[in-house]
Amino acid sequence: MLRILFLLTIFVSAFLLFQIQPMLSKELLPQFGGGASVWSASLFFYQTVLLLGYFYAHFLSRYSLKKQMVIHISLVVLASLISLNKFHVNLDLAPNWSVMANLLNQIGLVFMLLSATSVLMQRWYIERGKNAVPYHWYSVSNLGSLLALISYPLAFEVFFSLPQQKHYWQIGLLTYCILLICLAYKLLGKSSKENNSSLPHVQTILKKPNMLWLILSATSSILLIATTQMISTNIPPMPLVWVVPLAIYLGSFSYTFANKNNYNRSVWGYAFIFSAFAGLIMYFLGSQFNAIAQIIIYSFILLSGCMICHGELRQLAPQGTLLTHFYLYIALGGALGSLFTTLLAPLLFKQITEYIVALAVLLILISYIHLTQIKKINTILLGATALWCGCYLVLYSSFNQYNVASQRNFYGYLTVKDINTADLAQRRLIDGTTVHGSQPLHGQDELTSSYYHQHTGVAKSLAILKSQEKLKMGVVGLGAGVLASLADKHDTVHFYELNPAVYTMANRYFDYLKNSPAKVNVTIGDGRVALLNELKENAPLMNALVIDAFSSDVIPAHLLTQQAFELYWQRLSKNGILIIHISNNHIDLLPVIQAHSTYFDKALIKFKHNSATKLTALGSEWVVLTSNQRFLDAIEISELSPIKPYLNTQLVHWTDQKNSALPLIKF
Repeated sequence: MLRILFLLTIFVSAFLLFQIQPMLSKELLPQFGGGASVWSASLFFYQTVLLLGYFYAHFLSRYSLKKQMVIHISLVVLASLISLNKFHVNLDLAPNWSVMANLLNQIGLVFMLLSATSVLMQRWYIERGKNAVPYHWYSVSNLGSLLALISYPLAFEVFFSLPQQKHYWQIGLLTYCILLICLAYKLLGKSSKENNSSLPHVQTILKKPNMLWLILSATSSILLIATTQMISTNIPPMPLVWVVPLAIYLGSFSYTFANKNNYNRSVWGYAFIFSAFAGLIMYFLGSQFNAIAQIIIYSFILLSGCMICHGELRQLAPQGTLLTHFYLYIALGGALGSLFTTLLAPLLFKQITEYIVALAVLLILISYIHLTQIKKINTILLGATALWCGCYLVLYSSFNQYNVASQRNFYGYLTVKDINTADLAQRRLIDGTTVHGSQPLHGQDELTSSYYHQHTGVAKSLAILKSQEKLKMGVVGLGAGVLASLADKHDTVHFYELNPAVYTMANRYFDYLKNSPAKVNVTIGDGRVALLNELKENAPLMNALVIDAFSSDVIPAHLLTQQAFELYWQRLSKNGILIIHISNNHIDLLPVIQAHSTYFDKALIKFKHNSATKLTALGSEWVVLTSNQRFLDAIEISELSPIKPYLNTQLVHWTDQKNSALPLIKF
C-alpha cells in the first residue's frame, strides 16, 4: 500500500506539472502576438523553476523525515490556495521577461513544489529502509508527464475551454494534496522503524559534479527548444507543436532511466549521424515539407539526440546520497540550455542557428564519449563530423548569398533578400521562410509578382470599394507595406504592426510607405489591442479592414476568434468589408472563417489565385466577409472560388477561451 501511494503521488504530480505548461502558455499567446517565442520563454521559466524545485528537495533533505513531510505538505497547501490567481501582471518588461513574470504570478510556488515531488518521494523511500535508489520511478514520473502532454492537444484543448481546463487542473491539485497527507500518515505510523533504517542525512554542501551531467543535460535542452522553434517557423505555435517535442524529450528520459541496458551507445550514435544530416536538410529546406512530414522528421532527429544525452546521463548516474546532487545538476544543465536558447541565442544569431549548434555539439560529444569510453578513435565518426561541417558551410553560403539585411527578436527573424537572377530581379522581405512582401529591383510593375497584384482578391476587392467610395482602410500586418500602393491620394491607410523590426525593414529597404499617395499611418503593437483602444476612443470607422498578420506562415489564432471578429465589426462601418489573407501551406483556415460568417450572418466569398510560376508570382487565397450588397453585386462570379461546407462547425468555431488548429492540419 505504501509503495502504491508513493507511485500515485509521483504520477499525479507529474501529470499536473506537464498539463499546466501548454495550458498557461497557450493562454499567454494572445498577449504576445501569438509568436513561437512564448513557448521558448515558458520553457525557460519551467526549467528554471524545476531547478529551484530540485534545490528545494536537496536542502529539505537536511531535516528529519517527519520535518520534511510537515514542511512540504504545509507549502503545498499554501501554494494550492494561491495558484492560478486572478491578479494581472502589468510590469513594463521585455516580452521574454513579461511571459515569465505572468507564469511566476500564476503558478510559481506550486510548480516548484510539484517539480520536487519525484526526487522527494525517491529520497523518502530510501530513507524508510535500506533500499537502492529507485531510478525506475523516474519512468513513472515521465509516464504521468507524457499522458498529460498527449491528452492536452488531443482532448483537453479540443473539447474544453480554458476556464474548464483550469478548474479540472485544480481538482487534480486537490487530489495531490490528499495523496500527500495519506502518504505522510502511513509513513509517520511506522516512525518506530525510522531510526533503524534511515540513511545518513544528505550533505547540503554541493559536491563538484561530473561536467558531463551539465553538458549532456544542457545540450538536450537546447535541442528541444530549438527543434520547437524550427517547427513553429512554418506551423502555428500551438500545444500540439509544443508537446510532441517535449513528449519525445521526456520519453527518452523515461526509457533510458527505466533500465540502464535500454541505451545502446553504438546504435544511437550512428542513428544520430544520419539525423544530423537530416537536420541540415530541414534547417535549409524544411518549409518544402508538409506539416506532418516536418513534425515526423524533426521528431526523429530530436529522439536520436535525446537518447544519446539521456542514455549517457543514465550511465553516469550515481547511487545513494548523491541522488539529489545528480538531479540538481541535471536541472541546472537544463536551465542553462534554455537560458542560452531563449535569451542569448536571439542576441548572438540572426537565424535559429542554435539548432545547428546543438547538432554540432552532439556530434562532438559522441566522438568524445567514444574516445574516453572505448579508448579508440572512431574514424567514421570524425569523418562524418567533418563532412557535416563542410555541408553546412556550403549550404549556408548558398542560402544567404542574396541577403541584404537580417534581424531577429522575440517575434521571429526577418531577412531582406535581393534576388537578382536571369529569371527574377526582386527584393523580398522574408519572415522565417515566408515572403511577406516584395519590390522589383529594376522598376517593372511593382505588383505583378507579389501577394497583392491586380489578380488577387485583396486588389480586386479594394478596387471595387474605391470605385464606390473613398478608401478608409485598416491593415493588421505591415509586411513590406505593399498594400499602401493600392490606395489613392484621397484615401487613408492605417497599418497595425506588432513587430518593430518589420516597420524598420519596410521603411529602410522598401519604398511603398514613402511613395504612397494616400495618408499612411503606422501603429506599433498588437493589432487587436490597437483596434480595441481606438474603439474606446471613438475613432472614426473604417470601410475596409485587412487581416494580413502572419507569424511566419500562419495568422495568430487570437486574430481569428469570435471576440476578435466582434471587434472588427465594431470598427467597420455598416457596409464595411473584412478581407482576410488565409494562404497557408499547413493549416486550412477557411472552416474557421465559415463558422464566423454563419455566426455573424455575413456573406462570405473566396478569391484564389494560382501563380503561373513560383519564381515571379506568388499564389494567394483571400476571403471577404461583408453585408455590403452593392459591393457583392459588383463582383464577377467567374472571379470567385467555390467554398466547400465544413460540417463539424463546433470544432472550428474559435473563441478566446477555446480554439484548436488540430482539426485543420493539411495532410
